Amino acid sequence: MPHAHDSPAVPPSRQLLLVGAGHAHLHVMSQRHRLGDIAVTLVDPGGFWYSGMANGVLGGRLSPVEDRLDPARLARRHGVRALRGRLADLDLAGRRAILADGRTLPFDLLSLNLGSRTPIPPVRHPGPRVWGIKPIPCLVALRRHLEAEFQRGADPRLVVVGGGASGVEVACNLHALARRHGGRCSITLVTRGERLLEDAPRGASRWLARLLASRGIRVITATRVTGHATGGALVRSDETLFGEDSLGLVEADHVIHAGGLVAPEVIERLGLPTLPGRGLAVEATLQSSGDRDIFAAGDCAAMVDHRLPRLGVYGVRQAPVLLGNLAARLAGQPLAAYEPQPRALAILDLGGGLGLAIRGQHWWGGRLALHWKRWLDRRFMAGYR
Repeated sequence: MPHAHDSPAVPPSRQLLLVGAGHAHLHVMSQRHRLGDIAVTLVDPGGFWYSGMANGVLGGRLSPVEDRLDPARLARRHGVRALRGRLADLDLAGRRAILADGRTLPFDLLSLNLGSRTPIPPVRHPGPRVWGIKPIPCLVALRRHLEAEFQRGADPRLVVVGGGASGVEVACNLHALARRHGGRCSITLVTRGERLLEDAPRGASRWLARLLASRGIRVITATRVTGHATGGALVRSDETLFGEDSLGLVEADHVIHAGGLVAPEVIERLGLPTLPGRGLAVEATLQSSGDRDIFAAGDCAAMVDHRLPRLGVYGVRQAPVLLGNLAARLAGQPLAAYEPQPRALAILDLGGGLGLAIRGQHWWGGRLALHWKRWLDRRFMAGYR
């Protein structure tokens, strides 16, 4: 297959279609003037929710309004046509995007920035309420549901699935939400890993384990949640044999899945190459491996040569490369390669005014870490309001 730099450029086309309003597309819209004489259209089903502030919303420290942007307003401000809709399929031969309501939109260049979703085992009825952490409005609905329970004097039993950054943040902010409303709840975090944050320095994991223990959050390691039952979450320890007798039950009224993210289901229906469990296959130029006029960035994209964590920082860093390559493709110029940074800063919001910052083998926890995170988050959002 010829390299993207060697393939012929598209004709001086007049239709760039942006599907999804993730981090990268916000940047592209804000810099729309760099794309020259081309019609730019954004298709998105609703508002942009910033994942970096989502757990602050769950814990009650932030209002949903603070975590949300209106992509249509940003689009109009920069001369981009905005349409409300959801992608259903692509007609690759006809160069058309097909929306869920049947509308079709032509494109010469297409860019996908669709985010990710939480995979959830089948829900059991009767059984616990089951929640995913994405799309982010699910966390807003969970918060409102629990607030109503606390106001009624209920003491819900909560199980959080996942011992990575997302699961830890969710467990801590559920604890913060209960305290904010003077309510009580039991919180159990279940992780497949041998410890919390397995990719983090061991010192950070130990510090975090002590913090969760001090808050009464129970942690069960080396255990998988395999499904749901009438009384809660079905689990299997790595030490048990397979079979029905190996299953245990962690009692729960609510099960919140935060153990991983996958690309939206529509990615598998587009007729383009994908990487199993990861998303649309893209080259270093952020072009689809199967179509040089289709680009993708953020969580819905899977780089062929790099396996990136699903962190917003990568979508932010891909944004200038995506913008430059869209402009270069239109002009028939060479495209640039996106080179992921070897280490990315991650700051966890642990509720109660505490944060945990990790970059490579360096880490620090406390109030200063959360203060730094808040400053970074506010700066990001202010750039697009």
